[in-house]
Amino acid sequence: MNPKDQGSEQAIRGAAAPDRPGSEQNTWFMKSALDQVREAAYLIDDQAAFQYVNREACRMLGYSEPELLALGLGDIDPDLSVAAWTGIWLDLKQRRARSFEAWHRRKDGSRFPVEVNCSYFEHQGKACHFALVRDISERMQAQAALLASEAMQHQILENLPAGVLIVDPASRRIERVNAHVAALFGAPREFLEGQRCHAVLCPASEGACPVCDLGQAVDNSERVLLRADGSRLPILKTVKQIEVNGQVKLLECFIDISERKRAEAEQARLQARLQQAQKLESLALLAGGVAHDMNNVLGAILGLASASQGLHPSGSPAAAAFETIAKAATRGGTMVKGLLALTRQSPAEQRDLDLNGILQEEARLLERTTLSRVRLQLDLAADLRPIRGDASALAHAVMNLCVNAVDAMTDQGTLTLRTRNLDPHWTAVVVEDTGSGMAQEVLDRALDPFFTTKEVGKGTGLGLSMVYSTVKAHQGQLDITSQPGRGTRVELRFPAISEAPAPEPATRPAAQARTAMTVLLVDDDELIRSSMRGVLEVLGHQAVVAASGEEALAQVQAGLAPDVAILDMNMPGLGGAQTLPRLRALRPDLPVLLATGRVDQAALDLVRGHSRVALLGKPFSVAELREQLDLLG
Repeated sequence: MNPKDQGSEQAIRGAAAPDRPGSEQNTWFMKSALDQVREAAYLIDDQAAFQYVNREACRMLGYSEPELLALGLGDIDPDLSVAAWTGIWLDLKQRRARSFEAWHRRKDGSRFPVEVNCSYFEHQGKACHFALVRDISERMQAQAALLASEAMQHQILENLPAGVLIVDPASRRIERVNAHVAALFGAPREFLEGQRCHAVLCPASEGACPVCDLGQAVDNSERVLLRADGSRLPILKTVKQIEVNGQVKLLECFIDISERKRAEAEQARLQARLQQAQKLESLALLAGGVAHDMNNVLGAILGLASASQGLHPSGSPAAAAFETIAKAATRGGTMVKGLLALTRQSPAEQRDLDLNGILQEEARLLERTTLSRVRLQLDLAADLRPIRGDASALAHAVMNLCVNAVDAMTDQGTLTLRTRNLDPHWTAVVVEDTGSGMAQEVLDRALDPFFTTKEVGKGTGLGLSMVYSTVKAHQGQLDITSQPGRGTRVELRFPAISEAPAPEPATRPAAQARTAMTVLLVDDDELIRSSMRGVLEVLGHQAVVAASGEEALAQVQAGLAPDVAILDMNMPGLGGAQTLPRLRALRPDLPVLLATGRVDQAALDLVRGHSRVALLGKPFSVAELREQLDLLG
């Protein structure tokens, strides 16, 4: 027997049943038992040499028993040199037992982690070290996988675009928060963790805690929380009861929904504007029908009043009465045109305009009317670039702004009209006053149709809406700035053109008056036909009337040879737009007056597309009718 084997058997015998009869049998039994153990068993002397190894030790390390018994502990664990082993040995001698983790090396050179449980004992005066060694490769892999999983979960938790808190429902204390919570609340993580959630996240002034008060397993709701700086934060929160290691916790997740709230507010604002646009569209359809009928009524009144006024001596009561009637009809026509301008998408006419001239004309009108109690200042740019548009509509818009400004000022107020070149592409008009100004809630609704702060009977709420519609129709922009007690400033910006506007002729060419003309009056309204017949007769002309375009064409085809035609645009059947080209096909040189209460693009296109065609806006006076007939006659 190998002396080393004899020593190991003696050690085993001593460890198993020292000085007991039948120890040989016990030794065999102990070795057999240790060979059945699923852990490696070593018996090592004080020189770190193996005295005994079991079958599992051989399998684990890849050596045969004789090969392994010929080695020392340092051969299978390079970290356990003789010096290192001496230290362990001395420690074991004092403590008698010890557990530690190490790395062993197999015969093929591969290394693997082990857990060593060793003990110290003495036998026959010799020190011995007995160790049970377990391969913990799988455990280490599981631990590494667990650590990786925990690291990944930590990264996910920290990078979630949502705040996460773990709250103890008993103590109401915050046990853990992620980075997003700290960012949203504007407080460091260390400040939040360990605090009572009522005190930190939900001050008493805000009522019950939305994090901790949970009456059901899951709670979803929208809340408003206070941040560390006092600002309010709208959140969508979810609270759920969870169980961690047998303990109930509250898992709180919340998302900042301030952007969504802003989007919802913007959507609501746009929806309100859409509804307002739909109202305006309905108003436009209603206004078109009302304007046609109203202009016919006003046209009949204005025509007869103007004609009758000339039949009475100037200054007589009858002449004064008819003058008043004519003014009332003209004012009614202006109101109807303003209603139509509210929904117009493009200017009624397009020509080069000098905004300085328009403002100077409006200033002269104001000086004679409403400016007796306020001071007017003109600050006009000498090199102002012209724009293209409708002079009448722009003048009306400026007048609306000026009247509003005057109404907002007490005595000694100042109204300033200013023009400026903003850049090569824009020209600006500014109307500024030193009046009472507007609060923000009033300013937000200033352009809404029918919104007014004036007393009943002093405003319809359409003035600024008409201004805005006019500016938009000219592809312009409008800005209002105002503060209570500090006045209001309205800036209108329009696309500029490079060419200077052509000067208006100083005098219109003299009209060659004609008498006893035959006038073909085509209008579907019997009131217009009957009133205009009388007006034309007063003017010395013969009137031939037709109730439709089809009837007028039939009369011309039958031999009627009118000198002038007055053609209503809005009629059933062919209407003015389709009657005009057919009428010109029969009488190419026939002068035509297009009578309409709504000067839109279609009417302008007809005028541009045919020679000797002019617009006659309803309602019109006898003087306007006479002038147009004389020009076309």
